[in-house]
Amino acid sequence: MKGSKVFTLFRSSPQRNICLAMMLISASFAVTGTLSGCRGQVTNPSVPAITHFGYTGSSLMNTILPANPSVAISEAYFGMTIHELYPKPASSNAAAPFPAFPVHTLRFWDVAYWAMLEPTAGQYDWSTMDGTIATAKLNGVSDFIFTLGHVPTWASTAPSDPCGSGEWLGSCDAPDRSALDDFLAQLVRRYCGVVQYYETWNEPNLKQFWGGTNAQLLSIASDLHQIAKDPANCGCLNGVCSPGGGVNPNQVLLPSISSINGPNLGWLDAYLTAAGASYPYADVASFHGYGYTQPEDIVEGVAQLNNTLGKHGLARLALWDTEASWGTTTTNNQEQEVSWLMRFHVAQALSGISRFVWYAYDNCAWGTLWGPACRDSTDNWQGVRLPGEAYASVQGWMVGATLTHCDQYEDGLWACELQRTGGYEGWMLWDSTGTGRSVLVPNHLQLTGYRDWQNNTRVLPAEITVDQLPVLVEN
Repeated sequence: MKGSKVFTLFRSSPQRNICLAMMLISASFAVTGTLSGCRGQVTNPSVPAITHFGYTGSSLMNTILPANPSVAISEAYFGMTIHELYPKPASSNAAAPFPAFPVHTLRFWDVAYWAMLEPTAGQYDWSTMDGTIATAKLNGVSDFIFTLGHVPTWASTAPSDPCGSGEWLGSCDAPDRSALDDFLAQLVRRYCGVVQYYETWNEPNLKQFWGGTNAQLLSIASDLHQIAKDPANCGCLNGVCSPGGGVNPNQVLLPSISSINGPNLGWLDAYLTAAGASYPYADVASFHGYGYTQPEDIVEGVAQLNNTLGKHGLARLALWDTEASWGTTTTNNQEQEVSWLMRFHVAQALSGISRFVWYAYDNCAWGTLWGPACRDSTDNWQGVRLPGEAYASVQGWMVGATLTHCDQYEDGLWACELQRTGGYEGWMLWDSTGTGRSVLVPNHLQLTGYRDWQNNTRVLPAEITVDQLPVLVEN
């Protein structure tokens, strides 16, 4: 049927075991759908209550609803990788100043890892991890994710394997199990009550990070799950955490694929299948969200990922993107990066992602937000780059707001509604084609002002120009 469609992204909460579904609802009526993998019919009673933006310059093509449109976006949604909060051993880089915006979650991949922490068997150097945690906590970081991978050569079962670009001999191969278990016990005990999230492996679908078998990775997952969640290694009682202390606070994440596509989903399906009917070693489902030229396309990608997770009993888990950005693309200018970053954060929240860790604040090649990370960059940018400013803006727009839905128009305009308690209503607008267009502001919304991507406030005219840089129009 020709007409606009509503895509409802159903994702389970911890209280309900339902599958992700995509329902198509025409502009004139709602449909109850029965979907593969669901235990019954899934309906969306909120559809008749949708207030569309009402753009008249083009036909409404799709309306996309998040799984929980009444749940406010948490500060925990915004996470970051920062490489040099504390200088690494033998590093020539100076420590990066902490970002001006809040960071709730810090991930340790490429910051502190096994080969750095235990360079020789039984000899530990915790200085980088200790220093990073101390600086991060002083600046308000509350959650930390440690990711397995980067196996030290001495612990590798294939110590002569070259692995791949950027790695060292044996770093991608299965470790000696006893060595792994000893390291994990030391790690979990030392950072009990501080590091509460453990990611099973980094991008095991890529040979440069994993050259072992599914059976070997399942053994690692089993050991990590047992050691990290053992109260003998970490327990908390009355707010005090210590080995043997009480209730274990730790959660284990899936091994995260590098991006969502057919081959990677095939890898994930085979790995999860090897575990049996239901995968038992994860409390959180995780992935890496690279590979999107158009950031809104991740909505469809997450739907595909959830189909795979649902086959293995994981639809009930929270879903995190623990690493993503525009990647290594060097053809983007900073305004394009601003646009991509802001749109990607909205699109992931729309997809049901509850936590997203940007990679990386001070990486010269991947998602750079801090200019001095690239000393030899062509623009010689000093301080925070423009997408770093945009990060602060979109964070302020989203945290504490509920994202009720997004309207997608055929000419490329997107309009996403944000609501807050007290009657606040705002709409994030952008043009995904990058060409720009004049938008007549609908009177029925009673909007009076707007914020540009740098969060400058202005009086809202009757007609506003919208381009690739998102704006927030509000009452």
